Amino acid sequence: METAAPMDRPLDERVTRARLMRRITIGAACVLGILAAFAALSSLLSPSLTYAALRTARVDSGPLEASISASGTVVPEVEKVLASPIDARVIRILEHPGAVLAKGDAILQLDMSESVLALQKFDQGLALKENQAERTRLDLEATLASLDSQLRIKKLLLETYRSSSARNRKLFSEGLVSDELLKQSELDEARTGLELAQLEQSKSIASRSTATQIAGLSLERDTLRRERVEQKRQLDLATTQSDRAGVLTYVVSEEGAQVHKGDILARVADLTAFRVDATVPDVNASRIRIGQAASVKFDISDETRLEGVVSRVVPAIQNGLVTLSISLTEKNHPRLRSNLRVDVDLITDRRPRTLRLAKGSFGGSQGGVDVFVITGESAVKRR
Repeated sequence: METAAPMDRPLDERVTRARLMRRITIGAACVLGILAAFAALSSLLSPSLTYAALRTARVDSGPLEASISASGTVVPEVEKVLASPIDARVIRILEHPGAVLAKGDAILQLDMSESVLALQKFDQGLALKENQAERTRLDLEATLASLDSQLRIKKLLLETYRSSSARNRKLFSEGLVSDELLKQSELDEARTGLELAQLEQSKSIASRSTATQIAGLSLERDTLRRERVEQKRQLDLATTQSDRAGVLTYVVSEEGAQVHKGDILARVADLTAFRVDATVPDVNASRIRIGQAASVKFDISDETRLEGVVSRVVPAIQNGLVTLSISLTEKNHPRLRSNLRVDVDLITDRRPRTLRLAKGSFGGSQGGVDVFVITGESAVKRR
């Protein structure tokens, strides 16, 4: 049996066209995928940012201040302290903290009986010293009177012995008296002269001694008199009345309490003038000085500012903080209240005119500040 030879037949035109379209579609899809990948990668590599996401600020020109921020408290500029000048006891409290006082208003009542008794003791001491000095003068007068009498007697006796000695010497020269009688008369004259000199010396010593005693008593009397004057002055100062109009911020709280000399009885604040006491970290201590300008603001939402200067810097550092006081230009501003918390800016540098940029619109770098200047759709970094 004879086999037929194989024959090649041409493909159907529809099949050929379908294959071609499939290849073209696959190729186009690959090209589009590659293009899409390049586009996505390009968008990831090229930086872009929306304008709304930027924090920007416009540069202007004007004054600029560098400052240190501090926390402060408003306190009365003047607060009168009433201290006890004597030891006393509180009998009654007449006013309490927060009370509005007029000048001369009594705040509390003290028992000053001990001080009055001490004043009376000074009076008694002075009277005793006066009596002792007078008694010493009288004793001196009596001693001097006795010595004067003895001196007169000795002078008369000395004149008698002198006359007797002169007469005996004359009689001895004529041989009418013995040598022994002459020597006896001369000895009596010499002894009486010595006794007279001794009496005169005793009178002088008694006068000087009594004068010294009287001078000592006078010094003691003067000392007692000065102490009495001081005691009387302290007693007069032991007042519990306000010497000015103001508000009572403190008073001894317990009736019957014993207070000693120097203890604080009350504090009266003058609420017509205020200052600000502030604290700053000790790292800024070297940048603070008396006379430095300061600005006080009440809160963030209020733009009101009060100007002032640093009037006092406490040299001691406590808990890492430096305490300072600010004297305000407007001491009686309506917003000022005792113990009100405020924010304080201590001015360390001030320039009248320079280029300014709001905080937060630039970033800092070591050795300077970098800013981004927006030009069109680009932000260019500049030093």
